[in-house]
Amino acid sequence: MARVRGAGERKPGETPKFNSIKGPMRNAITATLITGALLFSGNAAANPWEEVHSPSSQASASIGNYTNGCLSGAEEMPLRGEGFQLVRTGRDRHYANPAMIEFLKDFSRDVARHDLGRLQIGDMSMARGGPFSSGHKSHQMGLDVDIWYSQDWRAQKRPLTEWERDNISAIPLADERDHRLIEDNWDPKVPGILRLAAEDERVERIFVHPTIKRRMCKMAGDDNEWLRKIRPWWGHNYHFHVRLACPEGDKYCKPQRPVRNPPCGDDLDWWFSDEFYALLNGTAPKSRKPEPKKPKPMPAQCKRVLAAPGQ
Repeated sequence: MARVRGAGERKPGETPKFNSIKGPMRNAITATLITGALLFSGNAAANPWEEVHSPSSQASASIGNYTNGCLSGAEEMPLRGEGFQLVRTGRDRHYANPAMIEFLKDFSRDVARHDLGRLQIGDMSMARGGPFSSGHKSHQMGLDVDIWYSQDWRAQKRPLTEWERDNISAIPLADERDHRLIEDNWDPKVPGILRLAAEDERVERIFVHPTIKRRMCKMAGDDNEWLRKIRPWWGHNYHFHVRLACPEGDKYCKPQRPVRNPPCGDDLDWWFSDEFYALLNGTAPKSRKPEPKKPKPMPAQCKRVLAAPGQ
């Protein structure tokens, strides 16, 4: 079946090519594809970071970087508060740097006071950060969080039960397979919620499904500077992913490069190019698979974090 192009899409030959995408974005796309294959290969070894269920009794610090690091002196997010409700708590991934806990409470309070509902907050980091055996490449040093686009009606009225927290389902705003918005699921509150987060100076990036960003770019028109931090990325059709910058004074936290792309530019167009659809549909020319890289060693401080007494 022929694909119907949306308004504003470029014709073949006019879109940025994957080979022309340079630097961090190209490397990140490649790493995501390789990591996905590794995560779901079933070969994950026992992970000591998943065996520790209490934060370390150390000063709070994010150590390393977002995809290779750990977290000392973590703080646990409360189950519920003004404007938020935790979900998927059975995964034991609701710890973070205190700076993230403070941000989430401030952000959720703003959401509630703007009559934008009650956020359902999902995965953050494990009790001492570190790598996951499945599900995430980042979220390792307490500065990443996943938040659902949808808001369950029960969570708006009362605290969720333990069973509900682990079993209610998020509603997707986009069809990942067909790479399109699901119009019936679109929530007009979403742009306002994302704008509140993006305009917070503590926020480094927010990852969303490309079709969601394209919709917001069309809605925003010239008032789009706040969309600069909102980055199109694989998945993210059920939740958006907020990443904070390194907190001031965290000397072992390695920052990510600031976003310098235009708010709604060519990097977004690529996600609707013929080249992207060839990758999505598995029709792109086959290339030689790169040799798997040895995992980078974790920062030396992480060994001490893992061995430290609990709080």
